[in-house]
Amino acid sequence: MGEIKSALELALEKTADIKSDKEGAELREWSNKGKKAAGEFMDTGDTSALADSIAEARGSARKAASEGAITNLLAALRLPQAEADIDRAHRIGAGLDALLPGSGMTELFGQVASLFGQYRADRERTEKAIEQQFMPRLKAKQQELAKRYGQNIPLDPRQEPEYMNTLSRALRGLEQQYEGVIAEVRTRVREAAEIE
Repeated sequence: MGEIKSALELALEKTADIKSDKEGAELREWSNKGKKAAGEFMDTGDTSALADSIAEARGSARKAASEGAITNLLAALRLPQAEADIDRAHRIGAGLDALLPGSGMTELFGQVASLFGQYRADRERTEKAIEQQFMPRLKAKQQELAKRYGQNIPLDPRQEPEYMNTLSRALRGLEQQYEGVIAEVRTRVREAAEIE
């Protein structure tokens, strides 16, 4: 009769080939420290604290911490939804400049901030143009409702599905144009940091 193995023996057989990757775990820990430092930097804007937290690491741990911080800063780079979001580009540039001194990140992100200002202006123009395009239809609908119900009923174009679909398509097209530039900026930063 065959030998019956306990669950513990089976588990030990299955995990016998797995070796602890102490160095890999340490590098992941440093990468997470870098990400945390970048997050704190985005809240405070303290470039010296960001640089100091990365400088604590040595050798490959420093590269892992720096990559973690840079990855987190690049994740914060997105199209602005409000005018105040444009300042975020300057802060990201300052953080990257602290991590990659002499690589021109402050200048690059100054250009990104200008681009974001252009995006906000283009977005406003697009919204106004589409609203003007739909105003004659909206006024005609208001007049029809006023005749039918005997009172003036104000209508908002954002309540009209056709208007919202047109606006959504136009804004998606605009976002795609600018997202391409953001992807290019991320690539330039990764190349400067020698991150794959």
